[in-house]
Amino acid sequence: MIKVGIVGAGFMGAMHAECYKNLSNAKLEAIADTDLTKAENLAKKYEAKAYQRTEDLFKEKDIGIVDICLPTFLHKECAVKAAGAGKNILCEKPIALTVEDADEMIEVANKAGVKFMIAQVLRFWPEYIKLKDIFDKRELGDLLSITCTRLSMTPNWAWDNWLTDSKRSGGALVDLHIHDTDFLLCLIGKPLGIFSRMPKSSLEYGHIFTTYTFPEEIAAFAEGGWDMPDNFPLTMSFTANFEKGTVEFNSRWEKSLAVYKPGEEVEYPEVKVELQASAETGGNISDLGGYFSEIRYFVDCVENDKMPTLATGESARDSLKVVLAEKRSIETGNLIRFG
Repeated sequence: MIKVGIVGAGFMGAMHAECYKNLSNAKLEAIADTDLTKAENLAKKYEAKAYQRTEDLFKEKDIGIVDICLPTFLHKECAVKAAGAGKNILCEKPIALTVEDADEMIEVANKAGVKFMIAQVLRFWPEYIKLKDIFDKRELGDLLSITCTRLSMTPNWAWDNWLTDSKRSGGALVDLHIHDTDFLLCLIGKPLGIFSRMPKSSLEYGHIFTTYTFPEEIAAFAEGGWDMPDNFPLTMSFTANFEKGTVEFNSRWEKSLAVYKPGEEVEYPEVKVELQASAETGGNISDLGGYFSEIRYFVDCVENDKMPTLATGESARDSLKVVLAEKRSIETGNLIRFG
């Protein structure tokens, strides 16, 4: 049984707590938050201890995993302290706001000999897993192009409105759009170049359009924004064109995933959501499917003393490098090429 401590009792901390509740090989032992009342309220629900100081949580010798659900600008400090305390670390995405901070987090975790994973949840999301399986097995031949979309109302549920402060969150570019950038890197590999644009928006880095070029002449495009009206539902989608067919996903469809092959009936592969939230946890996500899968994977890695390879700190750093290059493209108007 792996004992877990969550740092951060906000929306994502509550999501993660619900996942641990449903794992047979993990126990949520403690929750820390600078707002002690929030920590106590969440801890009471899961029969855990509550702390105001992360240092007090780190002193719990039985805790084997520290799950960092803090605002992005606090990730590095917490991860460094957790590694120093000998704790295995699961950290919410994005890994950090700068490549330098990401490198330091990776280095400290490696030196401490602890397992370190970034919760890039799309790598564990059923429809995206299915697309990667089709791609890897070449079921539809070569991938020709892919378009990804991720749109949301303005996130107004975060503590101190930190998400809409681009200096603390990176804006939709680093916090929201990075989901699709990371998945494209996971699916295809590193791009050869990117070109990004940002339309007028009420929020800094609130809406991004990026064209990517990849080896083998694969073309990719991704749109991400959280400046949509307050009644606009979270929408994530992709359209992947292969030599022998097309795979399409839209989170708002009842049958979310479709496979089109010339001259055949449309296929609707079954995708299993592993866990529904037993209670509203806030934010704009109603089920825990990918979150549950990634947390179960990390707990299993710790329990079996295996390094997590599906969402490493290094891969998260590489995705951060690309979105920061997208930022440079927006600011300079230039195509950014990678060596």
